[in-house]
Amino acid sequence: MPKDKNKKKILGAALGNCIHVAGIINFLSLAEQEGYDTTFLGPKVPVPQLIEKVKRLNPDLVAVSYRLTPGNARALFGELKDAIRRHGLEQKKFILGGTAPVAAAGREVGIFDAVFSGAESKEEIVSYLRGITGKDTVGVGHPETLNEVIRDKYPMPLIRHHLGLPSLKETIDAAREIAQAGVLDILSIAPDQNAQEYFFHPEKMDDSLSGSGGVPVRKPGDLAAIYDATRCGNYPLVRCYAGTRDLVKWAKMLKETINVAWGAVPLSWYSQLDDRSKRTVPAALKENIAAIRWYARHNIPVEVNESHQWALRNTSDIIEVATAFLASYVARKAGVRWYV
Repeated sequence: MPKDKNKKKILGAALGNCIHVAGIINFLSLAEQEGYDTTFLGPKVPVPQLIEKVKRLNPDLVAVSYRLTPGNARALFGELKDAIRRHGLEQKKFILGGTAPVAAAGREVGIFDAVFSGAESKEEIVSYLRGITGKDTVGVGHPETLNEVIRDKYPMPLIRHHLGLPSLKETIDAAREIAQAGVLDILSIAPDQNAQEYFFHPEKMDDSLSGSGGVPVRKPGDLAAIYDATRCGNYPLVRCYAGTRDLVKWAKMLKETINVAWGAVPLSWYSQLDDRSKRTVPAALKENIAAIRWYARHNIPVEVNESHQWALRNTSDIIEVATAFLASYVARKAGVRWYV
C-alpha cells in the first residue's frame, strides 16, 4: 500500500548485529497510532544500509535500537556518527532505544535527539511523538482542563489519587513531590471533616479532630498553596472534595483557588443519610443540585457521585442503576455539558 505523503515518516531498524526487535516494533506501533507512516528495516541492519535508506526515503525521524553490550554500542554509534557527517545528515533527527547502559552510551555520542532506556512511561514516549519533549517546560503547553488532558493522553487512561495529610505543610510538600515525579494526571485534595462541614463556620469546628480524615485547610490560601506546589513536573490537574454543606460556596472557592478540574457532587448524600452534615435529605437535594447548576454555568465538568455512595453501603443493583440514571438525568437537566 502506498504511503500517505501528508503523514510524517519514521524509519526504524535494529542496528548493527542486534537481533532484538520487540522494543522498536512497539515504538513504531505507538507512532502509527499517532498518525505516522512507519517503515521497519528489520534486525541486524548495518550502518551503510541504514544511511542509504535514510537518503532514499527521507524520513522525518530515524529510530534505531540496540540491546547488546555498551562497549559494542559505542563503536557502532561512532560509526553512525561518522556516516551522518560524511553524508550531510546532521539535520536529520535520530533517536535511540536500548538498555540503560546502552542508553548512557548513546547520550555520550551526542547524535540522538532523544534516548529511551525502557524506564520511560508510554505517556512520555507518546508526548515525544507529539512534539512535547520536556517533562518540565515552565508550564507552557500544559493542559489546564479535563477535556484537554483526556485529548492529550488518549488512548491512555488518566490516573488520579487523593492526598490529604494531617498537616498543611506535609500536604504541600507531598503535592510538590507528586507533581515533580509526574505519576498522577489528577491530584485530588482531601480536606479533613472539619473543613468539609464547617469551612465557612469555623466556630463550630472541633479542634481535637483537626487533620482527621484529611488536610486541615482553614482558608482559601491553604488550597491555593497546595495548588501552587503542583505547578511543576507534569503540572497535574487538581480537584477537591465538594464539602458537605455550603456546596455552592465551596464550588466558587475551588474554581478560584485550584482551577478545579471537575465538581463531584451527590444528589442526596452529605446529609442525615451519612451524618456528614446535619442537612435533611430534601435540603441536601436542593443545595446539591444548585451546586451542579453552578458548575454547569461555569462550563466545569461534573461528576454526580450518587450511585457509588449507595454501592459502598452494599445496596442492591437496582438502586445503583436507578440512582446512576437519576444522577445523569439531573446533570443534563441542570445544564452539565461534560459529565464525569
